[in-house]
Amino acid sequence: MDQYKQKPPFIGICVSKIKPGFERLAKERLERYPGDVNLITFRIENLNLAGFNVKGVYFEKKGWKIIRKEGVFPLPDVIYLQCHVDNDVVKQVERVIGRKVFNSFIFDKWECWNLLEKDNELRRHLPYTKKLENGTNISPFLHHYRDIFLKPINASHAHSSKGMFRVKLQEGGSLEIFYREKNKMQGKGFGSYQKFQDWILPKLCPDNYILQQSIETVKTSKNATDIRINMNKNNKGQWEVSMILARVASNSSHIIPRTSIFYSISNFIKTFTYDKGKIEEMERSITSLGLKICNVLDKSGYHMADLGIDLGMDKNGHLWIFEVNPLPFPYRGSIQDHSLIRPLEYASYLALTYQQKQVLEQKQTSEQEQRLEHKQELEQEQTSEQEQTSEQEQRLEHKQELEQKQTSEQEQTSEQEQTSEQEQRLEHKQELEQKQTSEQEQDTDKKWWRFWK
Repeated sequence: MDQYKQKPPFIGICVSKIKPGFERLAKERLERYPGDVNLITFRIENLNLAGFNVKGVYFEKKGWKIIRKEGVFPLPDVIYLQCHVDNDVVKQVERVIGRKVFNSFIFDKWECWNLLEKDNELRRHLPYTKKLENGTNISPFLHHYRDIFLKPINASHAHSSKGMFRVKLQEGGSLEIFYREKNKMQGKGFGSYQKFQDWILPKLCPDNYILQQSIETVKTSKNATDIRINMNKNNKGQWEVSMILARVASNSSHIIPRTSIFYSISNFIKTFTYDKGKIEEMERSITSLGLKICNVLDKSGYHMADLGIDLGMDKNGHLWIFEVNPLPFPYRGSIQDHSLIRPLEYASYLALTYQQKQVLEQKQTSEQEQRLEHKQELEQEQTSEQEQTSEQEQRLEHKQELEQKQTSEQEQTSEQEQTSEQEQRLEHKQELEQKQTSEQEQDTDKKWWRFWK
């Protein structure tokens, strides 16, 4: 049975120079993961599919001790993407190791919005969004919504407040701008749209920004809030919530600086209601929306397993989807976040499921070979029995032929004997008749002789 023994999963984490924090995070994931796995971090350019190997940093876990090695190693069983990799490259990798490359779609804000907007249920949770077109559509968008965000699309910036601007159109035509600079929230005012445009356009890349309707969420002490959910696939391959928390900014803007205050979701909801039923209902709604987003991504065909989702809740309790982050960073603090180890759980699930499938296929192949061998033995036995039966039938047939021949010869001999007897009797009869005739002739002669005398 040793031939069917499962080996520890070998998990690859693909990282990049753009986000070096994920490379450092890999070892921490392994330290916290209670299971038995080996891990390698690597850059996509060091993956050698033709040679079935990869160059990277290998971590071998023995109990609670982790041994670090650098070099060239066999291809991992599973690959967890922590950076953008071209979809054609992903497909090439999957042709070699199977569909075991996850978080394979590092989408930007515009791609995500277009994907989620196709779902009727999710559409009502999405703030209206358009792509920036050479700065010409900022004015009509701003005048329609009066409070908007300009957000960078590029995946390397899109999942933080860096490069983001909030623009408020005031009565009389003046504008207020809020943006992040050096990890602090900055504010600026303009007396006219033209002055704002002259200031903002040089800072924007037209092909790399979206315009988005601003949503006024519930506030805590007049400060802006949002909700973060980390969603992961677990060791059974199913989506579940790894963490939910509420963030409260130190200001009234949704451009959240690092000095945010974090609450458990139940404590956050208690800031505006103590109704236990409403608290439970809101928590269920948040979880349900997170799962719905994950399921829509699954149905789109992308292999995702690690997502960070930013939501907002307005004063009516309606939830809004602000952002879906395919490169979330686990939360460190008093609120427990299982997203640190869940990717390794899911990677192990994929590897072991594939191994189990291989083991099952090997067993099935072995059983099929045994059944085939047994069938062949039976067929040989049947063939041997048929040959013996055929020989017996041939001998019996030959015996019958001999008997028939003997019977025929006997019948012929009997017929010949009967014919000979008949011929003899006929011949004897003829002799008798001839004798009688001769005797009659002699008597007649005698009579004539006496007469003449």
